[in-house]
Amino acid sequence: MRMREKVTLCGLLSLLMLLDGSISYLFAGTLHQFPNTMITRLTVLGLLLMVFFAPDFNHLVITALVLGLLYDSFYTGVLGVYMFLFPLVVYFTRWMAKFFAPTPLIIGAIYLIDLTVLESAVYAMNTFMGQTTLSLNDFIPNVLGPTLALNLVLFIILYLPLRQLIAKLGSVY
Repeated sequence: MRMREKVTLCGLLSLLMLLDGSISYLFAGTLHQFPNTMITRLTVLGLLLMVFFAPDFNHLVITALVLGLLYDSFYTGVLGVYMFLFPLVVYFTRWMAKFFAPTPLIIGAIYLIDLTVLESAVYAMNTFMGQTTLSLNDFIPNVLGPTLALNLVLFIILYLPLRQLIAKLGSVY
């Protein structure tokens, strides 16, 4: 893979990160309606699809680390949460990808598993640091469930265009 394709893939991940925040801001009244909260995770979708369709992108873990640092500084203000979790998602996805063929159904299931692990880890870290008072009984139906539903819809809409773009960029050389 040439440098231009690597930079383009990094730019795509950055764009997806910015879209996460933009969608959340534009649709705040709908996505963050008490008691439910829906969180877009397009960045995780981009990382997941790059694991499957740009396997020659050798520095995806380092890219995920840098993207996590930017995500932390841009959205959370607590450095280290996503900086740790995004590379973990890449490792976890690579591990699961060894056992399954990359069909849309399998990739969608892995995406939901990744999101469940990510959201649960973010909740656990926020609880540990005292950033949230939300109980686990409230977290699962009010945050995790709606987040998984929203991201499943986004996966269905964006899977084909993102897959084709990433596969095209990932297989140029």
